[in-house]
Amino acid sequence: VNGNLTRSMNPGDVVHLGGIFLPIPYTGFQAIRAGLLTDTYLETHHIDQLKKQYNEMEITPEIERKIAELQRDPSLYDVLSQSIAPEIYGHKDIKKALLLLLVGGVTKVTVDGMKIRGDINICLMGDPGVAKSQLLKYISKIAPRGVYTTGKGSSGVGLTAAVMRDPVTDEMVLEGGALVLADNGICCIDEFDKMEDSDRTAIHEV
Repeated sequence: VNGNLTRSMNPGDVVHLGGIFLPIPYTGFQAIRAGLLTDTYLETHHIDQLKKQYNEMEITPEIERKIAELQRDPSLYDVLSQSIAPEIYGHKDIKKALLLLLVGGVTKVTVDGMKIRGDINICLMGDPGVAKSQLLKYISKIAPRGVYTTGKGSSGVGLTAAVMRDPVTDEMVLEGGALVLADNGICCIDEFDKMEDSDRTAIHEV
């Protein structure tokens, strides 16, 4: 990414990229080993954000009219909760809790300066095969910024971050984990009991 496209994305964003697929030859000892093989990169010319934050969404008059109609619906809470993973039967209370997780609340500051957060955390516990993972995956898809991970984390970094060696430049880089990618969003962690102790401790600060 070059020019005015720099800093237009953040780690964890879901985007479509348009550009030119180009080779990048190896240098030094890697070039001797690789021969005619090269690594590749995408020279990006256009970025399309697929998931936008709520404050970045364009509200049309039609959407405003629909929101006003929903506000007058006394059964709005039930309708919205039933719209979460509708193919999964039951779990009404769990879906209502997940809806509150998506909507969030208002951060309060007391008179003595203590900050009370408005967002909540939810822990789902149950027998295998009761749609816990499916509910988490659905929530991570519809949230403006959502990350789904299992146990230690699919990237090998875990939940926080780790210093890794870039395979192309051979430089040390900081690679973010699931919690870093889900900043200001929702992080869904499946198989919580299989997590590393260091990652479990890091959750205390979230």
